[in-house]
Amino acid sequence: MSGDEAAAAGITQRELLLEMREDIRGLKAAVDAIARDQALGVERRAAMQRSADSIYARLDGHDRDLDRMAAWQNRADGALVLARWALGASLVSLVVVAMQVVAALAKTVNPSLP
Repeated sequence: MSGDEAAAAGITQRELLLEMREDIRGLKAAVDAIARDQALGVERRAAMQRSADSIYARLDGHDRDLDRMAAWQNRADGALVLARWALGASLVSLVVVAMQVVAALAKTVNPSLP
């Protein structure tokens, strides 16, 4: 802008420079604020990623625990089946022994029985 144009606009070159300087300061403040927001966003994303990693690690741990528990449950189910078989065999054995005792008592009471 020439001196005549500035005079016609009613603003001096010094005033224009001061105004531009003020605009640049405002622009710098806005850029700094955006940079701070971006840095905070990066921090938030990093914190969220750490949190997600922690959750995934816990889920993996739970999956491993569930797998181990399923193995123990299978063993317990097998042991329960064996225990039922053993109980059944014990009951049959008890009945046979009781029948032998009854037969022995019947023979002592009545010796004519075979």
